[in-house]
Amino acid sequence: MERRALLDSRLEDRDVEEDGDDGEDYEAAITATEYGMFQYWLILIGGFANASDAIEILCVSILLPAAECDLHMTSADKGWLSAMAFIGMMVGGYVWGCLGDIYGRRNTLVISLLVNGISGLASSFVQTFPAFLFLRFVSGLGVGGSIPLVWAYISEFQPPHKRGMALSVIASFWMVGNVLVALIALATIPFNIGFATPNFVYNSWRVFLTICALPALIISILMLWLPESPMFLLLRDRKEEALDVLRKMYAMNTNRSPYTYPIKVLSASGLKVQGDAKLSCWGTFISTVRQTWRQTEALFSRSLIFATVIMLFINFAIQFGYYGLWLWFPELFNRLEQYYNEHPNDKVSVCELTSYHGNDTVVEDPCKDSEGTRVETEALINTLITSIAPLPANVWTILAMDKLGRKFFLVFSMVLSGVAAFGVYFVKSSLDNLILACIFGAVSTMGFNALDCLGAELFPTHLRSTALAVTLLAARIGAILGTITFGYLVDLYCAIPMFLVAAFLICGGCLGIVLPNTTRTALM
Repeated sequence: MERRALLDSRLEDRDVEEDGDDGEDYEAAITATEYGMFQYWLILIGGFANASDAIEILCVSILLPAAECDLHMTSADKGWLSAMAFIGMMVGGYVWGCLGDIYGRRNTLVISLLVNGISGLASSFVQTFPAFLFLRFVSGLGVGGSIPLVWAYISEFQPPHKRGMALSVIASFWMVGNVLVALIALATIPFNIGFATPNFVYNSWRVFLTICALPALIISILMLWLPESPMFLLLRDRKEEALDVLRKMYAMNTNRSPYTYPIKVLSASGLKVQGDAKLSCWGTFISTVRQTWRQTEALFSRSLIFATVIMLFINFAIQFGYYGLWLWFPELFNRLEQYYNEHPNDKVSVCELTSYHGNDTVVEDPCKDSEGTRVETEALINTLITSIAPLPANVWTILAMDKLGRKFFLVFSMVLSGVAAFGVYFVKSSLDNLILACIFGAVSTMGFNALDCLGAELFPTHLRSTALAVTLLAARIGAILGTITFGYLVDLYCAIPMFLVAAFLICGGCLGIVLPNTTRTALM
């Protein structure tokens, strides 16, 4: 499918488009602001917004062993707990993403971060599994909204020759979030901190969860000092406001007066302009529902359906594979360390170990002990190591994303990570498991970084947040099915989820070959 066909999608919508008018187009205007302190500050805040999402997702998998007895969880319950966050993300991503295209990126992003942080904080205080499950779902609603909005928002402040680098930096903060959550876990979970009363317990894993909620709350406050996307303002026919944002960017980047900004008039030529309407509360609701449906329907128009369907499958495949295996690594590491502490001369594969553990042939119910399930510090250290492992891959994508291209990293990453996932079934030592987990995490990161760039660039601006939300909807379904599949089968038929992960990743990578090239091209 030629990229020209994607550009033509704008002509299929009935909303008014502006004819050619005097002034500079948006790409020339954003390039004229030069590149400097504003973008660096924006990338830092956007990066930590992305990191806060990673913290909220991974923190659940890390606390599973520690919370098992307090919340009376089975392996299936653990799978549902991990999946519940993704169910929330699936719903929240679609709703918040569509609202971001209607009401603006920044304000919608701030609200989604607040929902994430407040519900995450509240979940650390609840005492029952159903209440905990519900609050993790609400937290997922917030996380699901902030992920597509971060990419849409940040991409619209970047000139074409810097966009791949900037989005790769944002993507690399996912690793920062993983490292931070592992460090917080090491500093809290193994220790006897907190307090307990006959009816209320606030122990170490709850302290850990409280700390994990803070980044989203802090970033939501910092976002209030950032402007709305000037590209969104231009599409809403608010040209003077868009120019004002660009002038402030120019002044911050160059230390010159904003009035010396060389662009005096902005052109919306070729862009789909939608004026803001004044409606009653009920009229606003009805209008929002209709616009949301139209935005979604437009993604399946003749000229966009090919890219949309391919992106839906790739997103499903990469997240089924990554989260299906990755969120269970802390649990598998903990079981492995416990087994080798009791049987130092044995060598077992992950699947042999889970079968042995699941059949309870030797291991007694840990919750009968007053101390509950023991969390091995070595397992948390392994989690930290696997979180740091993607650093070289992130650096490579930052430096080479605009040179080698998005498709190269997507295909290379998904095929190689599929091979690594297949290898987990065959390793026989704790060290081998750790090495393979590091390889899997590192190569998967490159695929996510490339997919984030493609998702922000394949679709026109008036559909960008919606497109990211819809493709991430498929991704969340993949993540949900992956975590539930592992939860039900890891103790019974361990080989099946391992091979499913490998198959989906390799097939998704091969399918990436047919996507259009978006490297160094202007946003639509």
